[in-house]
Amino acid sequence: MILVINCGSSSIRFGVYNMDADRLLKGKIDHIGSEESSMRVEGAYAFEGRVRLGNAGEAAGYIVLYLEQAGLLSAIRAVGHRIVHGRNRKQAVLIYDAVRAELEGNRLLAPVHMLAALTIIDSMRRLLPGKLHVACFDTAFHTDLPEVARMMPLPRHLIQKGIVRYGFHGLSCTYLLRAFEERAGEKAASGRLIIAHLGSGASMTAVKGMKSVDTTMGFTPEGGLMMGTRPGDMDPGILTYLTRAEGLGLAELEQLIQAECGLLGVSATTADMGRLLKAGRQDTRAKQAVDLFCYRAQKALCGLCGALGGLDAVIFSGGIGENFPQIRAQICKGLGFLGISLDETGNMENAFRISRPSASTQVYVIPTDEERIIAEQTLNVIANAN
Repeated sequence: MILVINCGSSSIRFGVYNMDADRLLKGKIDHIGSEESSMRVEGAYAFEGRVRLGNAGEAAGYIVLYLEQAGLLSAIRAVGHRIVHGRNRKQAVLIYDAVRAELEGNRLLAPVHMLAALTIIDSMRRLLPGKLHVACFDTAFHTDLPEVARMMPLPRHLIQKGIVRYGFHGLSCTYLLRAFEERAGEKAASGRLIIAHLGSGASMTAVKGMKSVDTTMGFTPEGGLMMGTRPGDMDPGILTYLTRAEGLGLAELEQLIQAECGLLGVSATTADMGRLLKAGRQDTRAKQAVDLFCYRAQKALCGLCGALGGLDAVIFSGGIGENFPQIRAQICKGLGFLGISLDETGNMENAFRISRPSASTQVYVIPTDEERIIAEQTLNVIANAN
């Protein structure tokens, strides 16, 4: 069996898969580090309840304890870890000490995500020393970006130091492309697509011939679209202004960019899209946050069409993209010039195809499954290792 770990800054999704990459159970730990931390497991070994977990390391220990009590731990052969930033790594890799040191060097590129992932890796390697551990990279899908999309308008010596566009949500893109091909066919999947992974972290990726040709996130996961607590693209002069006018230091700027902007910052209440949509009927700031999120997503979608030379299909996914018809409708509103025309009933029902059959650009909703891709990549790595 394979244990899959997909960690965020304060949550962990995990799953157990057999050697054919079929999922046996899935679980999630939320609100790590708070008094409201809880775990929910679906499947044959269902569990739901509050668990006091102060950090990602404690959460890793609790997952191992749960698997032991469920009688599954001894059957686990390997652990697959989602790693947000892999720089130029094209494939998943076994985590030996040298790879662990390499990952430490990537920590500055995504401090919040990498800290949680590295804490989990260290805990799991200590708790499960006899198991193989595999790093699966969110950036790998974008490693063949065209040079013009990869470069940033910086001094050459900084570009040569690796300050370029890496892109993220690659594991999600990998799954969504395959799922789309299975349902819509190879011809459709080989066309000009935009994958809109919209969640607490959000990005759009332009795909042509089943390869990434551009993406909204760049050097770090903070850029691109407006997100739950991250601003996305903004005038870089704002940061220098804040250091001079407001006296903000590096730590304060990091806290601002990673945890205080986006939907939360504009609404001044929450980063939860569902709550904002409900509050927006009376709360002007909540409505402004939603409107800005959709406006910036719409602009990004239109911009990526230039990289593609047109548009054949849009795929919505992620927690927001999969579950909120109002957001999809607002993003697509006014995009008739791109051939987009939504079917209102299909959209409200979160159907697979939510555009009118006659529309020249088709729009789809596909739930993503990053954990499945991590399981498959982990199985491939350990098979080659043997």
